[in-house]
This record gives sequence, structure tokens and C-alpha cells, in this order.
Amino acid sequence: MRRVLALHGVGSSASILRDQLSPLITELGPGYEFIFLDGAVERERGPGMTLSYLGPFYSYTKGYTPAEIRDALDDLGEFIKDNGPFHGIIGFSQGASMAAAYLLDHHARQPDTPQPFGFAVFLSSVACFSPNEACYRSIVQDILDNNFVAVEPFPQGDFDKLPSKGRVFAGYLALTFKVAKVVGAVLPREDIAFFKHRAPKRIPRALHPSLTEERIKIPTVHVIGEADLPAMTEQSRLVCGLCDDSLARVHRHAGGHGVPSRKADVRTLAGSIEWAAEESACRGALHRALQGNLRPVL
Repeated sequence: MRRVLALHGVGSSASILRDQLSPLITELGPGYEFIFLDGAVERERGPGMTLSYLGPFYSYTKGYTPAEIRDALDDLGEFIKDNGPFHGIIGFSQGASMAAAYLLDHHARQPDTPQPFGFAVFLSSVACFSPNEACYRSIVQDILDNNFVAVEPFPQGDFDKLPSKGRVFAGYLALTFKVAKVVGAVLPREDIAFFKHRAPKRIPRALHPSLTEERIKIPTVHVIGEADLPAMTEQSRLVCGLCDDSLARVHRHAGGHGVPSRKADVRTLAGSIEWAAEESACRGALHRALQGNLRPVL
């Protein structure tokens, strides 16, 4: 039995994700057990949540500053400790973002410890955020000290005036939060003028593969809807870029920002999950064999 932790999107819930994943769960069959986790923060109905879905609705995080992401990942870590072990993790939208952030943070904090998941599935992932205020510190400080005028009206701004790394960082952050406001993932009352206070701790660290050397080094499956908004598919593409390319499979389907439901898409996704699970099992067996060979002879 392969146990898979499942994380929902913003303004959704464990029970809603269970319904959204039901065709995939059926296709994978009894060899998989999905364990669903509600976010710790109750909030309004999220994007794409039809009236047929009843509340309460949840988010995994109150916001996206490094401290808020750390709180969310600590909550996730406690659940994994209490309810594991797991073979894999699957996340939709914000849930995929949290899964990616957890995997990268686990490796950064415990580089010599195996990941708590052997494979990961990212469905329409949005941007992945770091819980570490030191992440991109020099880029953020340079913007605040030397180029504040270019970002003062954030999420608007003249980012072309920034040095190359600052331009990438601020441009990606703006793309992420402008579309989040449009679709309702960020509520109207939430302040996204992150730079106006000149406080680094208030500025989210959206991880961009051109600025981040670390990679998720387990088999990953990435699912992107062709009809999703371009700013959303770009986030999914960049989260894929945070993963080891040799261990990643990418699938595109004709739908939008949602879990694939067409039979052919579900069958293809199930096949890739089987591949990721088998690849993970083989890598685990090899690791154990190598560890056994390294044991001292008494």
C-alpha cells in the first residue's frame, strides 16, 4: 500500500480535494491510500469553488512572508511526523506550492537525511515560497537601498530599471500576486504592496529557478492546464524548474486551473504517478543497498 499525503488549494478543504481527486483515486486502485489534510487557517471560499461545495474553507497559510511560510511548513511537518510515513505527496495549486516548499526546506535543513516523500505530484502549482528570510537577502536589500523608486508602487513598478537579479525577483513576485488578486486567491483586503514599508521581513521570497541553486531531487509529476491563465501556467512551469529535470514528467491537459477529470487525462496522470512511485522504490532500494555496503565489517 502506497500512502500519499494530499494538500488542497487555497479556500478549499480536504473533503473538496477528495472529491476532485476521486477519478484519479479510482484509476490508481486499492494499492494507494490518500491521506488528506485541511489547512490550519479558515478563510472565505476560494477561486473555482462552486456553491455546491459547502464550507468551511481553508488555507495552509495566513500570508506569504518568510515567517508565515515557516509557520505553515512547521504545521505540515508536525502532521507528517504524527501521521507518516508517506510514500508520496500530491498537491493542487497552493497545496502543490506548499509541497514544493516543504521538500526544498527539508533538504536545506537536513541535507543528509532522506526526504520524507519518495515522489511528488504537483497539480497546477502556484509559486513556491521560501520560509527563510536570508533567502535572496542581498537582492532584496539592494532593491530597498538603491532602487526603491522602481518598486514603490508594487505590484506595479518599473522593474526594467533594476539589476538583472532584482528584475527577475520583483517581476516574478508581481506576476504571482497580480493574478492572485484577479482570481481571488488573495483577498481584496490583503495588502500586497510589499516594498512600501522597506522591511525585508514583509517581502515574500517567491523561489525562481534562475535565482535558486537547490533542486527537488525525487521523481516529480507536473500537471498544467492549457486553458489556465498564462500567469498561472508560468508559475507551474517555474515550480517545475525547481525540480531535477531528469526526474520530472510534465503533462498538459485541455482544462484550466483544476484537477484533470477527462478519462484520458486521468489515465495518463495515473500512469505517471505509477512511474514516479516505481522510480522512487528503485532509488530507495539502491540507497539501502549502498548504505548496507558502507557498514563497517566487525
